[in-house]
Amino acid sequence: MQKIIALGAGVVLTLAPVVAFAQSAQPPSSAPSAAAIPDDTINKAGAALHDVAQVKQKYLGQMEQASPAQKQTLSAQANAEAVQAIQSHGLSVQQYASVIRTAQNDPQVKQRLLSAADRGQ
Repeated sequence: MQKIIALGAGVVLTLAPVVAFAQSAQPPSSAPSAAAIPDDTINKAGAALHDVAQVKQKYLGQMEQASPAQKQTLSAQANAEAVQAIQSHGLSVQQYASVIRTAQNDPQVKQRLLSAADRGQ
């Protein structure tokens, strides 16, 4: 679980350009409360977090050895794969980012999310 936690912290950074775009495309809204996030959404976000962490791990070594131009290409590929991983679980990037933001501020949601990510649903 510690590995998922560590990777999960970097997931938001990996998706920063995607999340920034998603946020600019929608009006700002407050993060949902723990009770407002259904278990199904948490399970989908946890499974997506698991997959996105795997994408991040896949590209991490390549990024360390890449030239600046290669890093840009690899970053774009990683973001595209991460978006695909999120969407394959039936979530939009906006929904995923909302759950991640809520988990960062709510220990109960964080625990539910990390448990779902550990299951790798």
